[in-house]
Amino acid sequence: MAELPLVSVVVPCLNRVHLIRPTLESVLQQDYPRIECIVADGGSTDGTVDVLREYGARIRWFSEPDEGHADAINKGWLRSRGEVLAWLNADDMWVAPDAVSQAVGYLRDHPDVDLVYGECEAVDMEGRLIARSYHHDWDLEHAVVHCDYCIPQPASFIRRRVLERVGWLDKAFVSKKDHELWLRIGLAGTIRHVPALLARERIGPGYLAQRGDITARACVALTRKFFTLDGVPEGLRAQRRRALSNSYLEGMKWSWECGRHWGTVFGYALRAVAVDPTNAARAVARLRAYLRA
Repeated sequence: MAELPLVSVVVPCLNRVHLIRPTLESVLQQDYPRIECIVADGGSTDGTVDVLREYGARIRWFSEPDEGHADAINKGWLRSRGEVLAWLNADDMWVAPDAVSQAVGYLRDHPDVDLVYGECEAVDMEGRLIARSYHHDWDLEHAVVHCDYCIPQPASFIRRRVLERVGWLDKAFVSKKDHELWLRIGLAGTIRHVPALLARERIGPGYLAQRGDITARACVALTRKFFTLDGVPEGLRAQRRRALSNSYLEGMKWSWECGRHWGTVFGYALRAVAVDPTNAARAVARLRAYLRA
């Protein structure tokens, strides 16, 4: 058992008394013998802390104010001891019993891989299946140029070494903090996909459910940030304008789907064309589709 790497999972949480138990149980029901579960509570007042106390020594937790979701996760990771790191939001769940075993097995067989991710199901508040994540192998160029988010956060497992190399979550991102991190890891390390169901995420009311405008701004911000990083290949750097234009198109999608923020939809359509006029047909087609809908 000693030769197996310790897996540390952080659960950021704020007033999730009605959801936190299934998340913690999904961790504790894993057959992998070396898991450290740390709950980073932001100062809950709804009884969540009482639930955490019930678990005794089976989990570690702290409850204190933070600067947001990313800050809470970073705090947990920095207090952790694991060689492999993950995070589950307080409404996410690992598939029991072998999600962690499968991920760690892959990492042990592939010592060059810095992040491995599997597939993830979306379920409603009652646990009924809504959808399954689309999946394909990681490709940095595709991810950057198309502002593509193909790594489901609950089903991802990251080696500590790569986070120490590229940095932790960027606290400036309220939305898409994981997406931005994947790009930094993809630039500096190796990411692989395994075709196995590893996690479930719950879709329900939340702070960002109707704030597609915030997510839209994050699409553009993470794309801009990527091109400021050291080591971006010249071939990819040459596609900066198309990538930025596509980030505006992706922002249009989030603005329309999450709250019908029409000002952002129209504004981002114009910006997508201004940045890359050759992308005009796609911008117009997307705008027409939203207007018809």
